[in-house]
Amino acid sequence: MKSPLSVAAYQMVTGPDVGENARKIHGAIDESARNGARLLVVPECALSGYLPAEEIDFDLLADAQEDVARHVVEAETWLALGTTVRQDGECRNTVVLLSPTGQVAARYDKTHLTGGDRRRYAPGDRLPVFREGDWTFGIQICFDMRFAENWRILRRKGAELVLHASNASRDSAWKVPVLEGAIRSRAADNGMFVVSANDARTPQMMVSAICDPDGKDLARAPVDAETIIYAELDHAAVKTDFLDRRRLDLWNRPENRELLLG
Repeated sequence: MKSPLSVAAYQMVTGPDVGENARKIHGAIDESARNGARLLVVPECALSGYLPAEEIDFDLLADAQEDVARHVVEAETWLALGTTVRQDGECRNTVVLLSPTGQVAARYDKTHLTGGDRRRYAPGDRLPVFREGDWTFGIQICFDMRFAENWRILRRKGAELVLHASNASRDSAWKVPVLEGAIRSRAADNGMFVVSANDARTPQMMVSAICDPDGKDLARAPVDAETIIYAELDHAAVKTDFLDRRRLDLWNRPENRELLLG
């Protein structure tokens, strides 16, 4: 991943049909690559569907992921793919980053689970960062956007770009400006880029967006529309302003540390 990095986010209608989800992702891989994108982000559970484990055919899902990986190789691009992973008898809400060789270069399991999530998934317990070329990046999934500590930890670990996959739709359209503000704040507070892809089913709770390190939009999708958005990310724009001005003396006071950790 070189700088400047051309990225895309696919705001897609996801569903329970793995084959149909895969077909849409194939099309987005091809279209975004034709338009010059070197990295594509798709929504949370975009391949598997946002389903209970008993409704997922994991053999079919594995075949579909292999097929998607072949498309990635043909397009010579990177793909942040939302899916479900079953491991050691537990399911995880996961994003895997497929490299242009078709291999899994990175994986993140959602750490903050909603009430519905907890009935389906085990939580992740790590906040990894990954280095590829000019960029250090992290991955977050949907509800994680509500927990600023996750993003600060990623930034402190060196992340300059966060790939965010979401499935916030079908309810509570009033959240659109609230969650828009959350994504902007995560970018601006940490001086880093955010590429966020959301599900397009209606009504949406947020829209897909690509934000710069000031929290400004480089691209934003229309509400309730299936579309691909694009932007070019310049590594030189990454900032440390707020990192450098943090009052660690306040936070390290015993009474405040107890509150932060409690």
